[in-house]
Amino acid sequence: MNRAQMLLLDILYPNRCDCCDNRIPYDQLLCEACINLLLQQRVAYADWEQQHPENPWLEGTVLFPYEDAARTGVLEMKNGRRGFCVFSAKLLAELLAETNGISLVTWVPVTARRRRRQGYAHAEYLARCIAKELALPVRGDLLKEHAGTIRQHDLPAAERQKYAERFSGTDADLSDQHILLIDDILTTGATLRRCASLLLEMGAARVDIAAVCAGIHTDKTEKAP
Repeated sequence: MNRAQMLLLDILYPNRCDCCDNRIPYDQLLCEACINLLLQQRVAYADWEQQHPENPWLEGTVLFPYEDAARTGVLEMKNGRRGFCVFSAKLLAELLAETNGISLVTWVPVTARRRRRQGYAHAEYLARCIAKELALPVRGDLLKEHAGTIRQHDLPAAERQKYAERFSGTDADLSDQHILLIDDILTTGATLRRCASLLLEMGAARVDIAAVCAGIHTDKTEKAP
């Protein structure tokens, strides 16, 4: 598609920021105001890990607290909008580029029913964007989510660990593989903990995780570097 076609498309179907819904140029992912806000709200994985120690993965990477513009961006990502997803994937890839030896990228799966309802699997799209940035292979045949009637975000923290048992592994052989496991949000860690443990049971030598947001309540007056 050439520039003239893109400009016409932008007139007919204006590009809007996922985080504030303001109109933006067709070649931008988010508006400048939301980008600046997000970059000011960056958090460190270590802040989350202090509250949730003893995890099966070796290293973790997150970008933002699950609040404000980032929360809106994730919710819109679940609804099928992809600007915030691509923006976040690029930032995560920049951080993950320093990690040596990653064999492949995978993601926390969703049921076929949920994929049909959403139109796509947002964690998969995020993972594929990250893998493309890092020039790494992706695999979607490693984990499965079994259907249920309750979504995890409706459950109290104490019940999430048991609910995470809806995930299972496959018969894939991951011997000596270093797996990067992707999800959109890291809250209690129950889902990623279950999925990472399954990958290790399947023979993975190491699992690292990455998520766009983490359940960290920040002091608005103190921003992470």
